[in-house]
Amino acid sequence: MSRNHVTYLNRLESMASNCDLKQFYLWPRTPVKDHMQEEIIQRTGVSDFDLSQGHSRPRQIISLIGTLLNEGSIGREFSILDFPCGDAIVLWQIKKSFPQANCYGLDCNKGVYTTHEMVQREGVLLYRAFLQDLFINDPVEPFDLALMLNTYRGWRSAGLRASEENLPKLADSWFGRNTRFAVITATDIQVSCLIDLGFSAIEIGKGEDNSKMICISRSPLPKPRA
Repeated sequence: MSRNHVTYLNRLESMASNCDLKQFYLWPRTPVKDHMQEEIIQRTGVSDFDLSQGHSRPRQIISLIGTLLNEGSIGREFSILDFPCGDAIVLWQIKKSFPQANCYGLDCNKGVYTTHEMVQREGVLLYRAFLQDLFINDPVEPFDLALMLNTYRGWRSAGLRASEENLPKLADSWFGRNTRFAVITATDIQVSCLIDLGFSAIEIGKGEDNSKMICISRSPLPKPRA
């Protein structure tokens, strides 16, 4: 694991330790506990537990990671941060496929999902922290990959308070500074906006509902699959 990344995430967790969840909670309609995969199936047609389907979210990401590894864009001990990671099953699938990877998850509901104990036991590191703190604090070194699935495409349903209306712009800026590659699920309009901001983008598969799963970067990207 990267000491710098762990120090950074521990600091974010410490910042959130005495905060009232109600004052920072976003996406209030997002299910917790044992209901997340039911919603994922409704939105994508397949559970994150299932790698047999080509449009499985973790399978699409694992395929991209394999390409990045083969092209030498990332190393075997790559770092990946998923936020908010929800039940962390996507990270768990990635860790199983790439055991040397440093897999980190950030979610204000750490410990609420019944899957968290299992994924941590199998090597995924989880941290209780808030996106509001993440986006205004930078790690010493960038993450090789970052994931923001389901939530990036849904900023309109995030329940942003007046003081948080700039979070989408802060997220884009954070991606540009602190990740080499990022995988998000986004709408066509969001993809166009990211390209206008100077990101390269390729579609790697299906996202939730009518969104696309894309990889963005300020570095060269692999060619899209046919």
